[in-house]
Amino acid sequence: METENAQAVAEEAPEKEIDLTPTREILDSLPGPERRYLIPTLQKIQNVYRYLPEPAMKLLMAKLGISKAQLYGVISFYPQLLITEPGKYIFKLCYGTACFVKGANIIAEKIYETYHIHPGETDKDKIFTLQTASCLGNCGAAPMAIIGDDTHGTIDPEQTFALLKSYEDRKSEAEEVEEAAQE
Repeated sequence: METENAQAVAEEAPEKEIDLTPTREILDSLPGPERRYLIPTLQKIQNVYRYLPEPAMKLLMAKLGISKAQLYGVISFYPQLLITEPGKYIFKLCYGTACFVKGANIIAEKIYETYHIHPGETDKDKIFTLQTASCLGNCGAAPMAIIGDDTHGTIDPEQTFALLKSYEDRKSEAEEVEEAAQE
């Protein structure tokens, strides 16, 4: 389902122009065109763009001599590798045993009801991308989540919405500052 949704989004959205200079620099720095460099190279490219844009993937396939099926077979295996541009904030919800027992699944359901996103999806305003994690390593603070670079523990559905609203407000404030700077 996640892959189908990502493909549908990719087919709907016109591909925006991206600067491939960083991708070329990453590929030029490889010691050789060997497949063993694939995963670290994917990670470096994603660190630049926040996802793996198709034009960059075409350059990577050519450099390593791999097919699209081979490349996307690897990408689809690792949920942290994104083929569509994520929202401004990635919301990682812990689905480890302690978090799940304390209501992480209910939080995910409430997020769907409000933002209409399932794990692996991004809301229509491109503010949030919801992801789940097997464990975020802080069971004593269950249920917990990471939003952007911030860790939040012992959250409940209502607290989650207050948190998400605060991130929406941050985005709005940042946009206002950016618009004022352009004037």
